[in-house]
Amino acid sequence: MKLVKFAALLISAMIIGMFFSCASKPAVQQLGPKVIKSTKKAVVLEYTETRTDFLVKPVFQTGRTGILSGDADDPAVWVHPTDPSRSLIFGVDKVDGLWVWDFEGNEITHIDAWGKPGNVDVRYGLELGGKKVDIVAMNLRKVKYLDASKLAVFAINPDYTSGDDVLITLADGQTEGNDIQRGTYGFGLYKNPDTGLIYAFESASTGPISQYLIEDDGTGKGIVATHVRDLEYAGDTCEGMVSDDDLGFFYVGEEDKAVHKYYADPSMPSAAINSFALAEDGYSRDREGISLFNYPDGTGYFIVVDQGDASNQIASILRIYERQGDNKFVKTVAILDMDGKPMWDQDGVDSLYTTALPGFPNGILIGHDGANSTYTIYDWKEIAGDELSIYGE
Repeated sequence: MKLVKFAALLISAMIIGMFFSCASKPAVQQLGPKVIKSTKKAVVLEYTETRTDFLVKPVFQTGRTGILSGDADDPAVWVHPTDPSRSLIFGVDKVDGLWVWDFEGNEITHIDAWGKPGNVDVRYGLELGGKKVDIVAMNLRKVKYLDASKLAVFAINPDYTSGDDVLITLADGQTEGNDIQRGTYGFGLYKNPDTGLIYAFESASTGPISQYLIEDDGTGKGIVATHVRDLEYAGDTCEGMVSDDDLGFFYVGEEDKAVHKYYADPSMPSAAINSFALAEDGYSRDREGISLFNYPDGTGYFIVVDQGDASNQIASILRIYERQGDNKFVKTVAILDMDGKPMWDQDGVDSLYTTALPGFPNGILIGHDGANSTYTIYDWKEIAGDELSIYGE
């Protein structure tokens, strides 16, 4: 009998507790910002850009990256030497590898590099087996089944007939002689115009910025990466990297502080020679992707992705500086998605001055649409507006 009374009292207490718990809830649920996938930061449904009047829509976009959900990050572009209509767009997916598209946004192939890539870059004319080949390269942050990081390098076949023969593996997560810092994070390439040698820069999230010479491994079918120096860098996390081959500079974006400028050639001093993109320029969060838009006369522009802060309802924008001199600030541009809406949590960016690409006589800029795991392509003339120069005009 005591047990029955105790059970009755327990049930009564539970009913009373449920009543008060439900009564304490507000009658109307307060809706927060929309969340795009579980891995993305909150994004507001309505947004008005107040930091710039320059809003630019893309001409087209690539297909999505990723086998399942997609995690695009960083793009690069390669211009075909004789038929610009066969030029290529590269984009990493941080989980599933390297994607390749044509200049209509159609997927040609995607490559499993036997590891999780970080960033991607392109250079022309690597000496290999007595010939010159163009390469696309990535840092592999984590190699499959190994506690290691490596450099992945692919030769680009200008005579490709399909996705099966467009890239030739020179190094990936399964090869030897291409080890880099464990936990590599940022990455970029540099080519010395005098010697023709090609180098890779990369950084670990808790390590130095290291430079490696990329050269033929002696077989004519692979490469070896040889460490040549470390830069003097005492900053925090850095990912965005780009080299100005013609002027001889290397840039790295310290995410929460500044962009730092170094000499790119390993024979030069290793200390930074300039810092810009500072807090007074109005950065809301990280300096993510960085890119150079180089004119043949030594002028041009330097582009920084101000990633914004979606959780505080601040969209991503581009901050543009002069290429030459002390990299003076020039202009802010908001690049939009295909629907004309602001972009959130942008990462990588690439840009290129060329008159060769069909439909882009003044060059292009490639953005990153993180919400859709695609890359968006813009006409440089639309980015430039009346404030930036157009080469030859």
